[in-house]
Amino acid sequence: MTATKEELIQFLEENVLTPTETNPDADATIRKKIKFTRMRLNSQVSAEKVRDYFWSAMATDNGIDSYHKISNIGAPTFEDVRFEFKRLCGDR
Repeated sequence: MTATKEELIQFLEENVLTPTETNPDADATIRKKIKFTRMRLNSQVSAEKVRDYFWSAMATDNGIDSYHKISNIGAPTFEDVRFEFKRLCGDR
């Protein structure tokens, strides 16, 4: 792992969470999903756990639903930043 837990969370805040949350088309459901995701990310105990959460979140039914809702308003999603996130983690 090349990035710290804090660096990974900051990357996601800057590139996905905050831009999505502040999107003028984000409704209460999307804002609730962002708040929940933020809480889950911050509760992870290590950078490795943040990485694991990131990848597993995209594969769940809830993650797929979030992707559709968020991409429909033109906001960034985890899927949009996955290659840079992977690089930050030091994964190939």
